[in-house]
Amino acid sequence: MTQTASIPLFSDRVLANLKAPDATNDSNLVVKGDTMQCDETDEIFPVINGIPSLFAPSPGEGIEVTERVRSFYEENPFPSYEGLEEFGELVSKGHANPFSKSLLDAIGYNKTILECGCGTGQLSHYLQLNNNAVLGIDMSLASLGLAIQHKQQNDLKRVSFAQMNIFNLAIKENSFDVVISHGVLNHTFDARRAFGLIVRMLKPGGIILIGLYNRPASLPILIRSKLIGLFGSHIDFFVSNRIRDKKKAKIWIADQYYNPHETWHSVDEVMEWFNENEISYLNCSPAILGTDGEETTDMFAETSPGTRYQREVTQLSWLGTIAREGALFDVIGKKKPAHV
Repeated sequence: MTQTASIPLFSDRVLANLKAPDATNDSNLVVKGDTMQCDETDEIFPVINGIPSLFAPSPGEGIEVTERVRSFYEENPFPSYEGLEEFGELVSKGHANPFSKSLLDAIGYNKTILECGCGTGQLSHYLQLNNNAVLGIDMSLASLGLAIQHKQQNDLKRVSFAQMNIFNLAIKENSFDVVISHGVLNHTFDARRAFGLIVRMLKPGGIILIGLYNRPASLPILIRSKLIGLFGSHIDFFVSNRIRDKKKAKIWIADQYYNPHETWHSVDEVMEWFNENEISYLNCSPAILGTDGEETTDMFAETSPGTRYQREVTQLSWLGTIAREGALFDVIGKKKPAHV
């Protein structure tokens, strides 16, 4: 796959936010043909089949888990596409999806957006609407290859992709308006640590959305994982009701029931992460029962987190809702201004 002159690897707004892994915030990356070079260290990074590879090992533990998960997604690029999709079809699906449409509306216009763990790129492609500049990063070249293919086939210039390691990002700190990680950190060896790292890429006053698998609501998934080999994939709600493409359905089943590493989390756990990283709670999706979060249509509105009891009841209620589609919930926060 070759990069055409009319479709740059990165939009200017995204390229300005990049640096080499381990380089300083004052450094920059320069695109030179089929490579990228750090202007501070002269280190060269390859562009592999149209994908800028800025992946660098993370120091310390977790290498075994990272490699197992990366190998899994090389074989199962997630979430994949429904055959050969045009951008217009993708946009129509995005507008019809309450989560993605609410997210785009809340983000608004002219923002820089970082999606950590973009997979095959559907959400990143959709969010480049409204003149937003989006960077989708992932460690799977197979997933990113499909994202790049869709970008090139549809002549999309405001969305960019790169291979990176969440634990050693090639991104300048305090650089993006919005940071998103939707169902990704639960596949890392340390979700809490990963959260603390991606928050650094967010500007003061910027918005972070973190999606994780919910611990209480995961019970039906655990039960289905024991039965799916016996009864087949039709017992999964998403496969039975949403997915038309057989290849995409197969990848969904692999991700939901055969992933080599995943963890489950609670709303209160994420709120602890927020406190540790100077993030103010804004909202939760689905909303916390009995709070003003149920009344607002603005995903980024400042709402009450409710009491611990309300949050526990809410998560138990998810057994009848999000549990059928992976038990994925999102908590939204705002980065506090830097201390003077």
